[in-house]
Amino acid sequence: MDKRVKYSVKQKEAIVRSILSGRASITSSAKDLGCMRSAIRRWIEQYTRYGVNGFKLRNGRYDGTFKLQVVRYYLEKGVSLNQTASYFKIPNEGIISTWIRAYERLGAEGLSNKPRGRKKLPMTKKIKKKDTLPIDPASQKLAEMQKELDYLRAENAFLKKLRALVQQEEAAKAQARRSKSSGN
Repeated sequence: MDKRVKYSVKQKEAIVRSILSGRASITSSAKDLGCMRSAIRRWIEQYTRYGVNGFKLRNGRYDGTFKLQVVRYYLEKGVSLNQTASYFKIPNEGIISTWIRAYERLGAEGLSNKPRGRKKLPMTKKIKKKDTLPIDPASQKLAEMQKELDYLRAENAFLKKLRALVQQEEAAKAQARRSKSSGN
């Protein structure tokens, strides 16, 4: 079950104002709401930087150049993930840490948008059978017998392999019994 709760802009504003006025602390507010203190700190940062509009963050997809800008800001300024998320109006700093790991591993290419979903399979063309001359019954019978022979050879090889695996397993069990009895 998903335990995440979305708080309205009015709720966030009321909590931040009570903290900034000194009527409540971050810890007590987080405990009352059942959320993390870092979330409330992010709200305070957003409110002080952008006012009430700071709570209306962008959600959704980010292009590669924006991701690169965010990562470079974080690395060059040496600020926290929370402050970076607040500065760029990103609702969760966890996404920034994912971008940073991708940037460190793959460079700027790691931040480019990748296509989502399954890869499309190429369409296969059905091969139409050409009208061929009728095959004489003897060669047709020979082809069928060859198919059956190939099938029986494959079946025989499979059964031999299965028998060998069973014998190997039985030998391992016998070896284990012998080593147990000699150990006693």
